[in-house]
Amino acid sequence: MKIILAAIAVAIVELSAQPLVGTVRGRSPDGTIAPIAGARIVWKNSSRGAIARNDGSFSIERPSRTDTLIVSAVGYRSDTLVVEPAQHHLDIVLDAEFEARPVRVEGEATSIAAAAPIRTELVTQRQLEQSACCTLAESFERSASVEVQLSDAVLGAKTIRLLGLRGIYTTGLIEAIPLLRGVTNAFALDDIPGPFLDGISISKGAASVLAGYDGITGQINVELKKPNRDVPLFANAFANHLGRAEVNLSSAQKLSDELYTMAMIHGRMFQRDIDANGDGFMDMPRFGNVGGFARMLWQHGDREAQLALHPTWGNYRSGTMGAWTDGSAGYRIETTTERLDGWAKLAFNELESPIADRIGIQVALSAQRLSTVAGERRISARENYAFAKAVGVTQPSEELKILWGGSLFYDAPHEQLDSTVRQRTEVVPGVFAEATWSPSPALVVTLGVRNDWHNMFGSQLTPRMHVKYSPTELVTVRLSAGTGWRVPLAIADNAAAFLNNRRVVLDSAVLPERAVNVGGGMTATFSFGDRAVTLDGEFYHTRFERQLVTDFDRSARELAIVYAGRGYANSALLQLATTLLPRLDVTVAYRLMDTYMETGGMLRLQPLVSPHRVLVAASWQSSDGVWEINPLLVWYSSGRIPTTADNPAEYRFAERFPDYVRASVQVNWRPASSPWEFYAGIENLANVLQPVAVIAANLPRSPFFDASLVWGPLDQRTIYAGVRLRVGHVEE
Repeated sequence: MKIILAAIAVAIVELSAQPLVGTVRGRSPDGTIAPIAGARIVWKNSSRGAIARNDGSFSIERPSRTDTLIVSAVGYRSDTLVVEPAQHHLDIVLDAEFEARPVRVEGEATSIAAAAPIRTELVTQRQLEQSACCTLAESFERSASVEVQLSDAVLGAKTIRLLGLRGIYTTGLIEAIPLLRGVTNAFALDDIPGPFLDGISISKGAASVLAGYDGITGQINVELKKPNRDVPLFANAFANHLGRAEVNLSSAQKLSDELYTMAMIHGRMFQRDIDANGDGFMDMPRFGNVGGFARMLWQHGDREAQLALHPTWGNYRSGTMGAWTDGSAGYRIETTTERLDGWAKLAFNELESPIADRIGIQVALSAQRLSTVAGERRISARENYAFAKAVGVTQPSEELKILWGGSLFYDAPHEQLDSTVRQRTEVVPGVFAEATWSPSPALVVTLGVRNDWHNMFGSQLTPRMHVKYSPTELVTVRLSAGTGWRVPLAIADNAAAFLNNRRVVLDSAVLPERAVNVGGGMTATFSFGDRAVTLDGEFYHTRFERQLVTDFDRSARELAIVYAGRGYANSALLQLATTLLPRLDVTVAYRLMDTYMETGGMLRLQPLVSPHRVLVAASWQSSDGVWEINPLLVWYSSGRIPTTADNPAEYRFAERFPDYVRASVQVNWRPASSPWEFYAGIENLANVLQPVAVIAANLPRSPFFDASLVWGPLDQRTIYAGVRLRVGHVEE
């Protein structure tokens, strides 16, 4: 008998030692049930916790002193569960809170991802803090979906790629408003500090028609910290061993039960000349940036209003080593950006009206200036645009929800390259409707269409479709198809391409780019032993009817920016995520970017981009939650370099660049019950650099000078450290 009791006791101990796995899903007001990415799972009176993955799955180690689990997520009612020792899998469903409805009325991407079938990757605040994450551009470092690289060897601007195409084909939103666009867009990613972000959602494929007509490859929605959900004082300071320094401050204040305000201030600076690859040019520009946000939130019953203001200024100086310290002898490159954005939102909920159950209104204004001087070349651009949108929500039945509304877009860009001037005025009113039909929890179909009347190009129809099917609770299939179009900024969109002495051929026509995007993917979660494994796969195809291409292939002496057809992009992703060991989360992803464009009179693989990429990211946390280690390893394949055969032998590049590996690691230390958090890390551990980034760097005024052919890293091995301070508690 004693042997039997001992065996039972051992079995119970073994069961309780196994990690608890499961899923967290949310039930929206319309009855739709979908995974909640970023949900928090914590054992009561314990420091042990977990964060739900993109598909809602989680794995959490069992403690020995408690059996009570607390599950919470923003916009949902928290739940407390008692877990029996023999239980090893949970399926948790949280109900949406009433307060989340104004967000849904405004159509924010994070809410759409929870209730509609658009494929979305969520980057949470915790994930943002797993790397240095000084700006929005650096926030995608651990993302398998978004590629970020330097646009050239001297400006310091960064460009993103989604589904194999440049970020200009992705709708950039700040809290569901299209503000990440315009003539200063190349620097916009650096104008939003990572510490001010609450999260980022990346929707892939044809975007919702609510966001506009130009989301050809998807949309990236940036969520800032909220005045009613942040601490009274947050401070972040960062520095690296090369001399870069950054400070971020924010303060959220509750003025009354209905009124909240928030101020955020950002400043960063780097003032050293560094040439690690020895080509005679500064690897990164000297820079100084200041900016901030001021925002207000008012909530009264079923009504909500928001106001926000976002000013930024930046100055970047590059060129030959010593050009800014040795007088006028060197070759200087200077860029200045100025930007002022403002927006307002108004939401009405629970309307007793036959027209709509809920109504949301958005208004935004933006004024931007860009000025670049590179030797004898002058690039300047200015732009003023305004945007307004009204969205109504009508729900005729439990299975059907209809979003409808209208928008108005005004844009007046002015661009100049040396003596060439391009300017226009666009006025684009439009109407849209999107119907979501869900006959069962397993199937959701969304059909959307919008029609816009462009003052230059007439009526433009944009249809889009999304389907989500979940044959089981742990398997989801998503499909999407749709068209998109945009009017390019021929000069501002390609500012980095002009950093050379090539003769520029600029197409005289102003025409919209048009493309169709189709694709989808599948997400499945399954158990492997006592571990939950999430496997995610996707494939998207984008085909252009008309595209403005940047053609470096005609000649090393010529740069052509002209319209072409036949271009396409195939993008594939295979990603696996699991908790490999207790408290050790691992993600392995393979990304294919098979992008072709018509250059040099023929269809060619897009240059300066690695077609293949493998990412391995890990995150380990100590049992008490005090220590966290986050290593990252990314392999980039070899790729094509545009022809330099017309140059003398000493000023030629090879036809292909080699593959390379970029690795980094960060350690976080969060002392228990302390408002302080400290972090330190190393970027580019192997010190991998593009050996020569500037052609004819010793003769920058010769016809052979070219700083626009960048394919690899230019930032050397960097050691950094930072501190975060949170004072006070969130005012309820």
